[in-house]
Amino acid sequence: MGIMDNFKQAVTELTGQEDQAGEGAAATGFPPDEAGDGFVETLGEAAVAPGGDSGEGGSASGSDYGARFSQTLDRAVSKAPAANSSGTVIAPGTVVDGNISSNEDLLIYGVVNGDVLNANKLIIHGEVAGSINAKDISLVDSIIAGNVIAQNSTEMTKDSCILGDLTTQNVVVSGKVKGNIEAKGNGIFKKDSIVLGNISVGTIVIEGGAKMRGFVTTTDGDKEVDEDLFPQK
Repeated sequence: MGIMDNFKQAVTELTGQEDQAGEGAAATGFPPDEAGDGFVETLGEAAVAPGGDSGEGGSASGSDYGARFSQTLDRAVSKAPAANSSGTVIAPGTVVDGNISSNEDLLIYGVVNGDVLNANKLIIHGEVAGSINAKDISLVDSIIAGNVIAQNSTEMTKDSCILGDLTTQNVVVSGKVKGNIEAKGNGIFKKDSIVLGNISVGTIVIEGGAKMRGFVTTTDGDKEVDEDLFPQK
């Protein structure tokens, strides 16, 4: 379920008016799985309490509506795989020539010609011609021409591509990597993954259909498996 699906569900749950939720989604101009900065605009429009007669007792007060909206919206946003409200969004069609450094969550829909350094969650739907370094990285239908480093986890969809080395703690790959992969924790390679390079992971799961060309090494934490584990002849 994408960001806009969560938003539509939240508005429908709050107002009981499914048509209004549909209009809110259309107002963004983004595909169903993408919201970008249009999501913020939609939130502003949806913050207006719905009109109409509420029957006996009259309509809900602004404070009651605001509280209910805030609670419902929090639940919707918590389900969305996107940067939080305090983060930064680089909108579709935006081109940034130069390096980016941020301490907040960062969502990139556009193109960045430079390195990206982020202290929190980095989500990329666009393109980066440069290396990226973040705490957690999600690549969604994106292209990265540079090395990728994540302190915690890295996830790739099947239409994402990395042209460079990937270093992380845990990794889930459904896309294409032309470079070496090093993950001290878990490595999961989905059926759509293609890796041209060496792989070094703590533990590995390879689904049927995954394609690999290179050496694969598994380790127990930082300790490599060696011949001492085998009985002597």
